[in-house]
Amino acid sequence: MKILKGIASSDGISYGICYIVDRTKVPVKKYSIAPEEAQYETARLKSAVKKTAWFIEQSKNISKDSLSEENTFIFDIYLMLLKDTMLTGEAERLITDKLINAEYALDTACAGLVERFSMSENEYLRERKTDVINVVQKILRFMAGGGPDSILKVEDAEIIIAHDLSPADTSHMKKNNIKGFATDLGSKTSHTSILARSLGIPAVVGLADIAKVAQTGDFIIIDGFEGLVVINPDDETLESYKLKGNRYSDYVCELALMQGEPSVTKDGVNIMLFSNIETNDEFGKVNEYKSDGVGLYRTEYIYMEHGDVDEDTQFNILKEAAELNYGRPLTIRTFDLGSDKLSKYMPHPKEQNPAMGLRAIRYSLKYSHFFMKQLRAVLRVSAFGNVKLMFPMISGLEELRDCKNALNEAKRQLRDEGVVFNENIRVGVMMELPSLAVISEMAALEVDFFSVGTNDLIQYALGIDRNNEYVAYLYEPCHPAVRSLLKKIVSSANTAKIECTVCGEMAGEPKYIPLLIGMGYRQLSMSPSSILRARMIIRSLNVSDCEELVRDLTSCPYAKDAEDRLMEFIRNKSTDVYFH
Repeated sequence: MKILKGIASSDGISYGICYIVDRTKVPVKKYSIAPEEAQYETARLKSAVKKTAWFIEQSKNISKDSLSEENTFIFDIYLMLLKDTMLTGEAERLITDKLINAEYALDTACAGLVERFSMSENEYLRERKTDVINVVQKILRFMAGGGPDSILKVEDAEIIIAHDLSPADTSHMKKNNIKGFATDLGSKTSHTSILARSLGIPAVVGLADIAKVAQTGDFIIIDGFEGLVVINPDDETLESYKLKGNRYSDYVCELALMQGEPSVTKDGVNIMLFSNIETNDEFGKVNEYKSDGVGLYRTEYIYMEHGDVDEDTQFNILKEAAELNYGRPLTIRTFDLGSDKLSKYMPHPKEQNPAMGLRAIRYSLKYSHFFMKQLRAVLRVSAFGNVKLMFPMISGLEELRDCKNALNEAKRQLRDEGVVFNENIRVGVMMELPSLAVISEMAALEVDFFSVGTNDLIQYALGIDRNNEYVAYLYEPCHPAVRSLLKKIVSSANTAKIECTVCGEMAGEPKYIPLLIGMGYRQLSMSPSSILRARMIIRSLNVSDCEELVRDLTSCPYAKDAEDRLMEFIRNKSTDVYFH
């Protein structure tokens, strides 16, 4: 038995047989096909090659501003390899002659070409074997079905262990019956962790080397409360965790009693509780927990799963979301690709500091052909529900003006085409950069609503990478600078009489809810799994007490002291809100 300590990322206890995800190479299995299936397999191969060529062309265009001509030449080499008869041509021949599946045929052709290059006396050709492997891995990923789903879909695997996992990986775990996961990298506020909590998947991250320590087939316990992973536990340890898991099930049943209760404070103030979601699969929990709608629909997951998709595909996905939301507010955020949300199927330039680089609205405005397709899709959906549009990572009013110009252009196009949409769709911004928070009184005059993204607001206000375990201790929601920004934002919104919602992780954490209510926030948006706990604590509060709490904290210069006072406040109001 071995016990490893990491970061408690998502509550819960799970255990089972583990599978080590190795992302260095896409696993390839060989199987035979019937002669009449050869044409289908060849078509699958050609389709993946075509998608790979598109991806490389887009990557080349995106990188031409940041790379020298010598370095962009690598993309031309990749494109030549895609047309090489010794690679894709040979793979097509193997499918037909050997009657084997396309992946295995391509892998075999790759091995043959690599061997030829390795034996060459020409140094340039010997170096090309790495390019061949890279191109083939990209084709194989597109052949895997346009997403990482098949990589995590491993027979008999219940627990996933990996060096790192993307949010898109996590979104596929529920449907693949994965019970928990643990990773070397990550933090509590990474999007992978946020999604795990949303889906109710126990997780531990930041373990440093578990992907090397554990072996596929080991029996693993994930303790998402304490941040512990137990490898091959003895009988006594396993039994104790089974009992802890049962106690947590009882706690969840107690929370379920909150489903039919209103989210109203003891002195009669209604607090709107919205859901943050990534996929339409989550509407089950949105409706079950009776949230007031969707405060944040993260559209980047459409791209992370499918890569670049056409306007109609986006429209169909979002129209289904509007229909599943039954007329309640649906706030659609334009895609926030970049940083820790990178799609394997969308081109990105390599950046030294991606969290502060070409992400979110910066990506959208630079590559307007992606942006325009999404704006048109959202506008079309606005005819089918109570849809609001939100722009992420706006740093100043110039960016906001550019976004509104793009939106007006999309409206003009649809109008000219006779397409129906809501001309008065409400437009808002994500308040997540301190620069915008400081001028929030001016921004409030330009939009219909604010949504406060506390995760990034804290990250940028305090100057830390929230995904970096070495500085994670500096991520302090109660830092006086953060509290000051939060108060200024809601004050600006109230003065301008526009809506203001907190949709970061602070909104779903019970101990911060009295703080936010005391500041003046009346709308909170969170993971659906956090709705019931939030409702429980709201029903134990008086707004006047929360306002007094905020006044008391004004003179508190230390984040740690403020955190302690919030916990004491919560313990006095509701001892049942946390699992013990």
